[in-house]
Amino acid sequence: MTSTATNIKSARDLSKDGMWFHDLEGRYLLFRGVNFASRSKLPPYLPIAPLQMENIDESDLKQEIESVKSELDLLKKLGLNVIRLLISWKAIEPKPNPNLSELMAQGQKYLSLVNQIIDALHSRGLYIILDFHQDIAHEVYGGDGFPDWALAIDEEHKRPKASNLKDRKWQMAYMINKLVKNTLASFWKNDLTNTEFGLQNFPVRTHLEKTIGQTVNFFKSINDGDGHPAILGIEPFNEPHPAGIPPEKFESTFLYQYYQNVESEIRKFDDKIFLFIEPRVDWTMSMMGGGGEKSKLGPSRFDIRRTLHLNFVRDVMVDGKIDPQAGQQIVSYLPSDRASLDKLGGRSVLSFHYYDPIAIAQSFLKIPDNMYGYARQWPDIFAQLFKAAEQRGLVPFLTEFGGVQDAELIRDYINLHYVQIESFLLNSTYWNYDLYNTTDGKDNWNLENFSLLGPGRRPRNIDAIARPYPLHSSAKPILLFFDLKSSYATLILEGGIVDAPTILYVPYEFHYSPEFRVWATSQEIEWDRQNQLLYWHPAKDQSINQIIIAKEKNEKINIERLPKRARDLVEKTSFVNVLS
Repeated sequence: MTSTATNIKSARDLSKDGMWFHDLEGRYLLFRGVNFASRSKLPPYLPIAPLQMENIDESDLKQEIESVKSELDLLKKLGLNVIRLLISWKAIEPKPNPNLSELMAQGQKYLSLVNQIIDALHSRGLYIILDFHQDIAHEVYGGDGFPDWALAIDEEHKRPKASNLKDRKWQMAYMINKLVKNTLASFWKNDLTNTEFGLQNFPVRTHLEKTIGQTVNFFKSINDGDGHPAILGIEPFNEPHPAGIPPEKFESTFLYQYYQNVESEIRKFDDKIFLFIEPRVDWTMSMMGGGGEKSKLGPSRFDIRRTLHLNFVRDVMVDGKIDPQAGQQIVSYLPSDRASLDKLGGRSVLSFHYYDPIAIAQSFLKIPDNMYGYARQWPDIFAQLFKAAEQRGLVPFLTEFGGVQDAELIRDYINLHYVQIESFLLNSTYWNYDLYNTTDGKDNWNLENFSLLGPGRRPRNIDAIARPYPLHSSAKPILLFFDLKSSYATLILEGGIVDAPTILYVPYEFHYSPEFRVWATSQEIEWDRQNQLLYWHPAKDQSINQIIIAKEKNEKINIERLPKRARDLVEKTSFVNVLS
């Protein structure tokens, strides 16, 4: 078996070519994973720590990691190969760092604990995106991420009474809480006043930029300067909000400048790590271009007042008025010209999120999901998300998506997301995988209930995310398909074949036990049942190769289960006896 020789040994060996990651052998890579997750939003800002603990040392953390061993092992069984790991600026720089050329002692201690968790994940074949997470800036507003000193506090903006973190509609603070908006606007303008800490015209954004650089330096120094093999990328800001700055100016000036500065800081220490850049958080609710010009890309589900979240909040979240029939327009003003993109380097990834606003509103109002409406609308929406990456020559990576686990049709909702991910060959990380979900507290942050692990760490709907997909492809994937009901799956590759095999995850334990059938354009296939991996050498003398996997009792393909493009190639495939 060739598994040891062909698995990625280090994320640092990966390269990027246009919209694809590549390994050392030149194979195309896809990443599937989860966010590791809500527990990180609370002290001690780690995904592994008992709920009652606000502080934890290395010994206690080691013990806790051992106690959740089976849940960490489950990540590998699900075929996942990447984790978006939430980390906290507040934990790294709890007070203004007087020397930005090195980390504070508190930051070093915190990152040492994070590193312990990363080691446990990497030992299971998982790679890491370090996500500098924030939501509405700070706990006092009902969010997370910013240090206390980074709050904008003055005579007109007093510190509010602390939130109890039990507000399901916390997102509305972006629109209606002037304290949140003032703190975020101060950050983007790099001009902070905080009278509690005696800060005036303080370069708050510069501090985070430098802190991110020093965090990269911390992990680069591991292994005698070779860097941690698990670290795939750094995401310098979760869901950036304009906070009253006009969207076009915000993205093209403030947000772009921030990403430029972060790129400059991380390249002082590491030329291998990928930079994950996000558009503004509300870009999926856009309609109008700058200066009031209507977008050329079509009609919107929202008029301009809805773009500003006024009618949307009132109609959907208050009155329950929902129009699932309209289209949706997605616009980002992040630069797409070559000269601007070059300033972000050649290792950038477009990180984007998609939570359907109608579905979220329906979860508040206890209205059943309109799956027919989503199935009709989402292909166009995801095509626009994909196009935003394509226009910029960036790898498309859906770093957050998911749904409320107690929704009536949640399994269908999750499946529909993955249908889009497969259709557009996206990299993805599901929100979320939390080890500490409880019956009363849910994900223990604003009563969210998204985690794939429920109370008592009971898995929920995990078969919907355990799907066949190619971790490594010997040629360019042009079609990936999986039908959750029938377990029919197919992969089509196009172009020249490299010598290393295509490696597919086959969720044997979830969909294909006790046996399955394989048809392919090449007979050279090996099955690693222990790791649920199929090794396939496509035919080098063919420009298009296909493999089909199904839980059938005989050797005949039910072509009606396949998409048209796969049906057209069935005559070139033949049964391969690989079995289990």
